[in-house]
Amino acid sequence: MVKRFRKSIAVQMTLLVLGSTALVLALVETYSYVRTRDMILDTGEAVAMHLTRSMTRRLEQDFRVVEKVPETLSLFLAGSQDNTGLIPLLHDYIRRTPEVFGGGVFFEPGGRPAGGSGFHVFRENGRISENRPDRAGYGYDEKPFYILPKVFNHPVWTDPYFDYGGGNILKVTYSAPLYRPGPGDSRTRTFRGVVTADISLKRLSELTRSVHMGKRGFSFIITDTGVFVAHPDPSHILKESIFSRAEKTGSPKMREIGRRMIREEQGFIPIGPALGGEESYLAWDKIPSPGWTLGTVVVKSELFRRLDMLEQQAVAIGIAGLVLLTAASILVARSLSGPLVSMADTTRRIARGEFEVDLSHIRRRDEVGILAHSIEDMAKGLQQKEFIRDTFGRYLTKEVVASLLESRDGLKLGGEAREITLMMSDLRGVTSLTANMAPEKVISFLNRYLGKMVDILVDHRGVIDEIIGDGILAFFGAPEPMADHARRAVACALAMQRAMAEINAENQKEGLARLEMGIAVHTGTVVVGNIGSETRSKYGAVGADVNFTGRMESYTVGGQVLVSQAVAEALGDTIHIKDTLRVRMKGMPEAVVLYDVNGMNGRVMLAEKRETPVPLPQPVSVVIRRLNKKTLDYKEINGQITHTSQTSAIIETRDAVGRWEDIRVGFPGGTGEFYGKVTKVTSLKDNNREILVRTTSLSADAYPLFSYG
Repeated sequence: MVKRFRKSIAVQMTLLVLGSTALVLALVETYSYVRTRDMILDTGEAVAMHLTRSMTRRLEQDFRVVEKVPETLSLFLAGSQDNTGLIPLLHDYIRRTPEVFGGGVFFEPGGRPAGGSGFHVFRENGRISENRPDRAGYGYDEKPFYILPKVFNHPVWTDPYFDYGGGNILKVTYSAPLYRPGPGDSRTRTFRGVVTADISLKRLSELTRSVHMGKRGFSFIITDTGVFVAHPDPSHILKESIFSRAEKTGSPKMREIGRRMIREEQGFIPIGPALGGEESYLAWDKIPSPGWTLGTVVVKSELFRRLDMLEQQAVAIGIAGLVLLTAASILVARSLSGPLVSMADTTRRIARGEFEVDLSHIRRRDEVGILAHSIEDMAKGLQQKEFIRDTFGRYLTKEVVASLLESRDGLKLGGEAREITLMMSDLRGVTSLTANMAPEKVISFLNRYLGKMVDILVDHRGVIDEIIGDGILAFFGAPEPMADHARRAVACALAMQRAMAEINAENQKEGLARLEMGIAVHTGTVVVGNIGSETRSKYGAVGADVNFTGRMESYTVGGQVLVSQAVAEALGDTIHIKDTLRVRMKGMPEAVVLYDVNGMNGRVMLAEKRETPVPLPQPVSVVIRRLNKKTLDYKEINGQITHTSQTSAIIETRDAVGRWEDIRVGFPGGTGEFYGKVTKVTSLKDNNREILVRTTSLSADAYPLFSYG
């Protein structure tokens, strides 16, 4: 077994060396090939675009030369009504200008000058010929070169056509309208005819044949409708378009190429075998004057021929190098089997949770010894991590602990936007009630409350964001998604309110004040994640909806669970709504509707209390002080309690007290006190006011007053 173990290590080491070397060589070779290929492609693109642009400039010059012929003829005709002197001039111009195939003047029928209907001069069999457009059957006034400038009132390039009798060739004509100024008014003019100049498509084909890259590359010209006007295959000229070829060959690629050549000024793209029959690239550029496009096809195999040869040589050299590494690492495993078996047994014990391990008997200073010490360190680290997990569990839910300790980015600062349900609770009057208590008594007092609340939150899978004194901010639905986060939050809030009875029973036994808690529940979209800095952070939630929940909580009274409209709509009939409140909150343009929930799933979960105040046998004088953010106002307001219930008191006073204000009500002589929130203010006669105060906490001395009736 030991011998086989050693062989397996040797084989693995050999395979590792060979595999790593082969991988490195492959990566280097691939990188070199890709980089060289990209450089060759960039160079090929630059050369192809340069050749294409150079030829489009040359073709544009030819078209510009042809366009000058109508300008020259127009100037001559503007100064003379006799065209006899113009014909010799045009003969000489065409003879000296190879770009121009022919030109002429065609007058409007019915308004011809003495010289006749006009003339047309053109090249024919190496000489300059002319004919008259009024010959029988020609009908020049019905030709596109005559009709288009007459209709549009500006020069136009016609589509290519075959001209019978005017040279019997394929050509394209530049045609400009000719006008006679009106008598005495240069702004009125009369159409007199057209002046034309021609360019031969044969010349265009000859020019494009001079533009090519490699032996199998070629160039062509298409019109603005995709028709071939120059192509190595003469059968394509005026008989095929790039779109008709796409239909015949069933090539969507060719159709897309045609659209791009017509739509875009220039470009360079891979086109596959669409145009040349083999993998190729296409460079194109616009010829501005007629709006046509010159394309140059570059064959891919010709562009990368030398690179492919170099790649084959590099592969052969790489294989030879790998063969030389096959005899390198078989003897390495002979001294490893014993320590490795011991370490393997130790790791199995660690996997079972036994972190007390000892590998001190492996006294080596090589990699095996380092591995043994690393296993011992790992066991200590896991033991410490388990301690951290248990410690974190006292502050966070299992889901958050798992997210922080097990996720790769668990401790990374940042967060994500997510819809969750937030819950904020707060005890009423605790700051003042505990002002005179010993510190250890305060801690015991609060821990009794917080311990119970935290247990309920964890049971309902809530995440505690913050515990600030006696207040708790928690949320449901993160870090793990939770489809029923609103339902869980409301159920948790109701369970927390029910638990207050048990807490107050224990407080009463020790002569401590009865506590009341308000809870707000709201569903909204916030950012949840790790918030803080690299040195100190927490998993929590931030956003406007967190602030909204805090403002909701300020409107709660003791024993109450207020939910927002979003929560009420999400839960529908599954919750029992006791009452609704319309309140105005800071930062909200309109009044907000809040819902007082005291039950869930069709059954009441909170104990019913007598809430209708009954009159006292005799009013009780009290002193009222406003409470602003847990700070008592110095001003005292006198009043007297006339009615009480288990949850509220009615106080008459002459001073103004606002609705939703927090107040402390004290009895003369310091015989007791209670805290509450003003929920209703009613004006009485003689400037008196009657305020309804919902109690939030009661001292032990004040409790009997609210048990009356």
